[in-house]
Amino acid sequence: MAKRDSAGPLRVQIQTQSGCNGRCVFCPNEDVMKSHLEQGRMEPALFHKIIDELAELRPRRISPYLMNEPLLDTRLPELVGYIAEKVPSASTLVTTNGVKLSEDLSRRLIEAGLKRIKVSLQSLDPEVNKQLMGAQCDSDRVVENVVACRHVTREMARAGSTAAKNFDLRVSMIVTSLNRAEIEEARRFWRRHDVRLVTSVLENRGGNAPKAAELNPNAMRQFRGQCLRPSREMCILWNGDVVLCCVDWWRTVRLGNVARQSIRDVWNGARAEAIRSALKDADESRLPKICINCEESAAPVHRLTGIKRFLRDFLR
Repeated sequence: MAKRDSAGPLRVQIQTQSGCNGRCVFCPNEDVMKSHLEQGRMEPALFHKIIDELAELRPRRISPYLMNEPLLDTRLPELVGYIAEKVPSASTLVTTNGVKLSEDLSRRLIEAGLKRIKVSLQSLDPEVNKQLMGAQCDSDRVVENVVACRHVTREMARAGSTAAKNFDLRVSMIVTSLNRAEIEEARRFWRRHDVRLVTSVLENRGGNAPKAAELNPNAMRQFRGQCLRPSREMCILWNGDVVLCCVDWWRTVRLGNVARQSIRDVWNGARAEAIRSALKDADESRLPKICINCEESAAPVHRLTGIKRFLRDFLR
């Protein structure tokens, strides 16, 4: 097996099209869609260029989604199939609200080579979930879809599908003051359906989640630097623009454009390197505002965990 090229990102997120059918209170997607920022769908030729380049750079993970609802793109199985063909060593992941996760789509995605789906469902209580994700994300429907997806994987596995046997299906909850009391109950519920529940801490997403302080059961932390995101992950918008990270919805820091430049050149560009250096030094004077406002690496325990995960991924 060829050695991975260390000149590129460990992880890549690709926005195959913009937009989302959810209205999560910790996401500014609705405001972004109503703004002056141009929205659209990635051209197949650009997607193929990106994946062809990644075949040489060999990232650990390729995720065909970014700041959007990936299942709204009807081309997704085809796009996943191209990734699986060109970069078979990469893990592929989509995070979805699960509203469109039908049995047929589940089957097509697994057959195409998708290795992991993470369904964001903030509560089993329809009213609580509505408060957190919007009326469009009906929790009962999403539960049915997740259970159906698990049924599909079992059926395919019994028929001899190795992809189905190894498929990773998870449900994700962001812990807030509205749902924290039900976490253990939700964990037991999903365990009965052979689905793993994972939880994460609510962050302010670079200052783009104004309700984070109200919803976070823990006190907000101040900037401390050392964020790992720009050192391990590239975030590519539908038009080829590369933004600083996955919480830069307003495109405040654009590192380049992979429609006109190579992934390697953007990743190793002067601006990207300067920001990584400033984060390492925790030097606010050299950082963009979004970094200074962000809580991703604020808590020391989170930063330590992040470093351990980074080293694990890097050495694996």
